[in-house]
Amino acid sequence: MPSGGNAAKSGRRKLVKGGWIVAFDGTEHRILKDGVILIEGGDIRHVGRSYDGPVDETIDASRDLVIPGLINTHVHLGSQAGDRMVLDAGRRDLFRSGFLNHWPSKGIRGPNLFAFEDLEASLRYSFASLVKFGSTTIVEMGGEFGDDPAGLARMAAALGVRLYTTPGFASASHYYDQGGRHHRHWDEAAGEAALDKAIEFAERHDDSEDGLVRAILVPYEFWTCTPELMKRAKRAADRLRIPMTFHVAESVIEFHDTVLQRGRTPIGTLADWGLLDRNVVLGHCLYTGGHSQTAFPFRDDLALIADSGASVAHCPAVFSRRGVALESFERYRDAGINLGLGTDSYPQDMLDELKYAAVVCKVADRNHEAGKARDVFNAATLGGAKALGRDDLGRLAPGARADLVIVDFDRLRIGPFLDPIKALVHCGNGELVKQVLVNGRTVVKDGRIEGWDEQALVEKIRQSTDRAWSRFAEFHMTAEPIDAAYPNAFRPWAE
Repeated sequence: MPSGGNAAKSGRRKLVKGGWIVAFDGTEHRILKDGVILIEGGDIRHVGRSYDGPVDETIDASRDLVIPGLINTHVHLGSQAGDRMVLDAGRRDLFRSGFLNHWPSKGIRGPNLFAFEDLEASLRYSFASLVKFGSTTIVEMGGEFGDDPAGLARMAAALGVRLYTTPGFASASHYYDQGGRHHRHWDEAAGEAALDKAIEFAERHDDSEDGLVRAILVPYEFWTCTPELMKRAKRAADRLRIPMTFHVAESVIEFHDTVLQRGRTPIGTLADWGLLDRNVVLGHCLYTGGHSQTAFPFRDDLALIADSGASVAHCPAVFSRRGVALESFERYRDAGINLGLGTDSYPQDMLDELKYAAVVCKVADRNHEAGKARDVFNAATLGGAKALGRDDLGRLAPGARADLVIVDFDRLRIGPFLDPIKALVHCGNGELVKQVLVNGRTVVKDGRIEGWDEQALVEKIRQSTDRAWSRFAEFHMTAEPIDAAYPNAFRPWAE
């Protein structure tokens, strides 16, 4: 397999001296005060009170919190020009859905907003944000690859982040006709051909780049895939021994359309198709039976998921911006469902997602004891690892991969605290990340990405999104200018 040269040198020893270490005891996370972590090559060799052997490098984190690298189970790489555009706005007939405002094309196979962006700038910007804000493993949702799918793997390896990916596929695509009505255009042959390419990518690139790149099959959406395509993808995933993930129960429209067409909820339909098991990660899975917005009080879905062993990738921030909440993180946990966390679109800050997951759950349940800091932290670490079938990620323990994040706790933002995890969840954000190691390699140091010019990334991505927004009228059905469709919070200064 090709190698990006990203693993730390074999045998090179690093000793991390932490103020507070979230150490794994074989069963659960524990707080180790004033402890050490010994890293050799890309592995953790020792976690404990002290270590007196020889080392090649010592990392002083004595005033910091040291946590496992965060596992981001649902990511769309890119600038997210569309999501940034629809804040506080969007079509009312979409029932709070965000992506349906900008993802569908103008006519069948016409342009959508992303067609006007600089693909490489978008990918590099998103990768940089992810790793700088604490994500060391990311599950990419089959997105924008251009003509070189392997380029995404090379980019991840160059940065030094773990990536689960293959090119996505579907039997249908969303589009709007000239009257602005939403449709799905079905092309089953194209979906089958795209799955062939995804399987070929998986066979060639799984466990490549020093193990940083892994394959995961990604049918884009349950709503845009035929049962035949989904079943064939699942058979391929099982044969290749890789996971599968997709969007499901993401919008009210999808939920009601499925119930009307099939007499079953999206989750119930997946169960009927035999597509729920421990090798499947359900993206979002918001609109299950019993959700207050569905007018469908029958609560069978959570038991179906729990009994199957499937996981749910929960992305609280992007949906709470639309006035939507999982109902609820606590209820899913109580049902026995394994939960992971993801950032979805932006700002790709996993530490922020911890806060959203906790607070939105408390509001949804009207229960201050729901959405505990412990549980959302577990979802971002152990839950994500379980979803991907990895017992060597999401924990700081001997034998685990040397993926860790050092969070600056000597900051005004943190202040006094009784519990470092509660402080992290309710006071922290990605800007506090001081150092990130993946596979034993330092990829973020002193809050800066190693080898990447952050200012240049910001400049290029702003140029890219400005170009996309300037061509909004070419994408919009009625050629309405962007400042009319999505007005700014305040009007420009009148000279």
